[in-house]
Amino acid sequence: MSTVRGYVDLSSTFRMRIFLFAGALIVGAIAGCGGDRVLEGASDDERIPERQLRYAGKVALELRETVELGFDKDMPGIGFVHWMGISPEGTLVVIDRVSHQAHEINYQDGKYIRSFGRTGNGPGEHSTADDMSMDPEGRVYLLDKRRGQILRYDRTGRYLDRTESIHVSKVHAGRNDGIYFLRVNSSLIIELQRRDPATWSVLNSTPLSNPKQSFVSFRMSRVARLCYNASLQVFYYLGPNDYMVKVIDAVTGEITAKFGRRPKGFVGLPDRYHDIERGTFDELRQLEITKVGSMTLVEDRYLFVSFYHRRSPTWEWVVYMINPSGTIDVFDLEDVSSGLLQPYSHHHDGVRMGAVTAARESIYIWRPPRTEVADKSNGTMEIHVVKSDLY
Repeated sequence: MSTVRGYVDLSSTFRMRIFLFAGALIVGAIAGCGGDRVLEGASDDERIPERQLRYAGKVALELRETVELGFDKDMPGIGFVHWMGISPEGTLVVIDRVSHQAHEINYQDGKYIRSFGRTGNGPGEHSTADDMSMDPEGRVYLLDKRRGQILRYDRTGRYLDRTESIHVSKVHAGRNDGIYFLRVNSSLIIELQRRDPATWSVLNSTPLSNPKQSFVSFRMSRVARLCYNASLQVFYYLGPNDYMVKVIDAVTGEITAKFGRRPKGFVGLPDRYHDIERGTFDELRQLEITKVGSMTLVEDRYLFVSFYHRRSPTWEWVVYMINPSGTIDVFDLEDVSSGLLQPYSHHHDGVRMGAVTAARESIYIWRPPRTEVADKSNGTMEIHVVKSDLY
């Protein structure tokens, strides 16, 4: 995974200034953010309490079930799953990066249920399917990054309406009458924006980076991660700015705490590159920095976080256990389990992971089909549980 793959070669400072100024005007016009209520402070503020970590050994994954998802006359062919979720009813929902379609499947019997939206230019149609979420009423929200829109469907797949907001990387339908967008705003700051699900109007916005981090925020917002803890009604945010997990109150938007352990061999982006006007494309291609990989919450308790070391290149996992008392235990992921969670590579013949999600006590891992069964299988889903009593 390259840290500069999505960069635009704008080595001229003047051209970059013009580009970003125009982009900021477009963001403000499309998103209609004039009425945003922005909370005081930013994610790096020293006033945010930092929780102490206590090292507690290692955890592992234990395989409980493997489900093969084949073809039938109704099942769409799935090229590559890059997002996966479990619905409130316990069905599997996947987004196919090849067809840019979202499909719902009953993984217990392998039967296709429905798809949400389709590619095209008409009402209810999208260009790309990049992220997805469901609210308690069963409405489905589909993010189309390319067109800067979020489309809403009812539980049967019928198109309802849409809203516009560019530079959104994640969408989450909350449990407290809010729809949340993780986005880069017109000031080139990553923020968590809460909207009214009835009107799409902005209720509040929480800044998660600061102006000095404008470059890394604008260029690397796609690797920012967001998890919701329903038991505590808080979000966990992890971004490329300082590699610390932020705890955000889902109702007020206040950042209440931060915590984190930098991975071994950590290499951060040099300060001079954080400013939007600094650095050239050629220089950035040579930087071997550590990147945020993924973040998954299991049982509203175990927070799995991965980092990618481009210099190695290797993936490293850190597991946090959230305790109601506020203390946080930190674990290393046992080596075999860490191997199970390596992102999929075509060079490894479908052995590696295509997508990962969690629901209740289980971690779900999608595996692309092996070469010998690729003509009759969409892929395999593994269901694991966490074992924390190794030591």
